[in-house]
Amino acid sequence: MRRRWGTLGVVLLLCAGCTGETSGDPPRVSVPRPTTGAALDQSIVDLKAAGAVHYNGSLTAPAGDKVTMDITATKAGESSGSLTVNGLPASVLVVDHTLYLKAGLDFWLKLSGVPDSTAPTVADHWVRAPGVLLGVDVERIFDTETLPTLFGKPTDGDRAPDTAPKAQIAGTDVIDVPTDLGEIYLAAKPPHGIVRFDLTKAGQTDPTRVHDLAFTITDATTDMAAIYTDLAARSTELADGYDPFLTVKQGAYHFEDCGASSCAIVVDLSNGGQLPARVAIRATWTGEGATIGSCDSRTGPLAPGQQGTARCTLASAEWAKFYRRAQSVAGQHPYGAEWTAMALTEPPDPAKLRGLAVSAATPVATPHGDEHVYVVHGKAGTNDPQIWKYAVASGPSWRQTAEGQLTYCLTDTRYECAVDEVAATGDPAAAQALARQLIDAYRGRTGTCPPGQWVGCAHP
Repeated sequence: MRRRWGTLGVVLLLCAGCTGETSGDPPRVSVPRPTTGAALDQSIVDLKAAGAVHYNGSLTAPAGDKVTMDITATKAGESSGSLTVNGLPASVLVVDHTLYLKAGLDFWLKLSGVPDSTAPTVADHWVRAPGVLLGVDVERIFDTETLPTLFGKPTDGDRAPDTAPKAQIAGTDVIDVPTDLGEIYLAAKPPHGIVRFDLTKAGQTDPTRVHDLAFTITDATTDMAAIYTDLAARSTELADGYDPFLTVKQGAYHFEDCGASSCAIVVDLSNGGQLPARVAIRATWTGEGATIGSCDSRTGPLAPGQQGTARCTLASAEWAKFYRRAQSVAGQHPYGAEWTAMALTEPPDPAKLRGLAVSAATPVATPHGDEHVYVVHGKAGTNDPQIWKYAVASGPSWRQTAEGQLTYCLTDTRYECAVDEVAATGDPAAAQALARQLIDAYRGRTGTCPPGQWVGCAHP
């Protein structure tokens, strides 16, 4: 059943709790005892419900490389940020389930799996990089559905939260929930939420079989409009990126149209991969042993197995000087070119990302959408004192996800709780924005977040 909760604003601002039933104090029932295990379970539910999460920390890759990451990942799998491998930095972008890295020459020279001859070409450009190259599958490691499976089982989950070991992380009071695979640190105050995880190992197969993971977690759902705007802008840069792991076969070459102002080299190519590919060629020219310039050229898409040619023309002042000297001075005047030919990435269409940025900024509800915004509240009423949290869940099983939190709501509030759908929409960014409007409206009326709210309103 979908209740009408009222509307405000221009597009759709939902206002749950502005008015509603009131029937005195809610009925009291037998309340489960709070435990660290239950607090961790609810914190995992909240993590999975986040639209975007910021991670900052380090891990050791299967080959022993020390990797640090400072990354924001969306629920849909996109991510951006930075990393280092053994101290060497790179920018990170994951779009359409594909990892791209952008780094300097030293990074590529020292990263195993990249030939030294390739490194100068790809340096300072975006490069499609399979997870096995880095040793870490960024998308899978930080997928909020996968990540909690790496946490292990609490070893003392029946302990009351107020008796758990306490510490401080980045100024936040936390409690330590040990598991058989490491330590999970939750905020000491409800609604808790995961602040940091330290795991000895994770994953069963490369490239998720990493160890010594230590990361802080921050909800970034309120920043989704900016996150998707940045992802769309960065994805346009991928048109100039390289795909060195798609085979380009090089054949014969010849020079042509060499005259006073320019000279061209023509190289025969074929696509040895399984997908269509554009090819970039870069040639460095010499005349009488001295460098006289360079040229760049690109082909149109070549189908798998298709042959083609790339023509690269040098038209530098140095070539013109060399040519005049060769014409006026008797003797041999050798010239030549060394070139590399490499496939270019097939850039993703940024239109989808731009659309999600718009949805996050100006959400619109659609009655038959599969992204559901719901409220958990006391059974006795729907006014502000009864609101426990707002959240988003996807697909036909959304109610199962929502109702799975009723026991914890009972533990936290000490009265029976219920779930109602507030709105539905067609994409996750819009759903999170609609939930944010509800949270902001509640906070505007009461001066605080709903007591069970982590996503969109993390408590200090």
